[in-house]
Amino acid sequence: MLPTDCGSSDRLLTLGEAVAAALNTVQPIQAVETVPLMEAFGRVLAGDLPARLDVPPHDNSAMDGFALHRADLKLDRPTRLPVVGQALAGHPYRGTVPRGVAVRITTGALTPDGPDAVIMQEQCRIAPDESWIEIEPKVAARIGPGENIRRRGEDVQAGTVLLPRGSRLRPQDVALAAGQGIATLDMIRRPRVAVASTGDELREPGMELSPGAIYETNRHVLIGLLRRLGCAVTDLGILRDDREAVLPALREAAATHDVLLTSGGVSVGTADLVKDVIAELGRIEFWRLAVKPGKPVTFGRIQDCVVLGLPGNPVSVMVSFLVFARPLLLKLMGTEPGEPLRLRVTADFAFRRKPGRREWLRARLRFEPERGPLVSIYPNNSSGALSSLSWADGLVELPEACAGIAPGDAVDYLPFSGLGVE
Repeated sequence: MLPTDCGSSDRLLTLGEAVAAALNTVQPIQAVETVPLMEAFGRVLAGDLPARLDVPPHDNSAMDGFALHRADLKLDRPTRLPVVGQALAGHPYRGTVPRGVAVRITTGALTPDGPDAVIMQEQCRIAPDESWIEIEPKVAARIGPGENIRRRGEDVQAGTVLLPRGSRLRPQDVALAAGQGIATLDMIRRPRVAVASTGDELREPGMELSPGAIYETNRHVLIGLLRRLGCAVTDLGILRDDREAVLPALREAAATHDVLLTSGGVSVGTADLVKDVIAELGRIEFWRLAVKPGKPVTFGRIQDCVVLGLPGNPVSVMVSFLVFARPLLLKLMGTEPGEPLRLRVTADFAFRRKPGRREWLRARLRFEPERGPLVSIYPNNSSGALSSLSWADGLVELPEACAGIAPGDAVDYLPFSGLGVE
């Protein structure tokens, strides 16, 4: 249930209220697609993935060395053992190795029947022709049961859950599935997201700028973030500040997409048409948040399509996406949004402000041996300073009640890597 005053012009929702309200209206996509393993990166598993095989599938050597019986090792004098064969990765030793001999073995090779330890080759004296090895008593004393042997199933056991439902697959997760011989995976369909920027002053890169015009940047930020998140993106381009251009573009996009993401046109200027068009085509759930940057964020729906109207300034666009839009998209994808990673670090800056809104400052973290992790902020706090985002590696988050920061204060730092930006 949304707060009763969500649409009120004089009531600013906190970020927590806005995210909670929006998440309550978003239902995860249920459609499932079977995709090749190499196309599963960044996508979400539709169900638990059980392990088919033990990993490793057999006992094998963790080192290059020699497989032997520990009982053959002498502790009062050197032990000399003849080498009677070899076990290579992909080419196992055939038969059982009797007591009193050793077998040359390489990393990953199956441990032959009989031996209960592998000694590293660096710990042996080896005959020039490798016909025998010799082990000193002090080395023999350190060889324990199962030394340098990786046991069957010690990494993964068949029948256990390899990856749980809702996992958003990283490269290492895809590799884990590959290690089971799995060639395809059942994944949640990717969210279909349409992206548009609005403004008569905007031009595409490569075009000539007329007086008063600027190059459009917001779509480049949003499309990059969306693709990294794992969404299927449609670029609607730049929409003119004209109701006859904005209305049909939003109506058509909403009919075929799960999410419509716009930048610009949601404030209170005479050319800010997007908010009015959303209300005309569907409904606005809430507008304006107690945050900085990103106050004019608009959340609504056009039929079954979620509509997110972000401000026009580039810093507001990126910050609003990371702290507000991203959790909604993750839920839509079928995974748990969770809280962003926050690190408690020491401020290396002074900053004064008026309390009342949660604020994010573009920040960069460094480590000094004497003082530990220190965070600095960009000198220009304007929401139009796009260069600050390129300079930063994260955000300092100031809570609503904070009136200022002095050098040495503890602050919350949100690394971009924890927000999916690397």
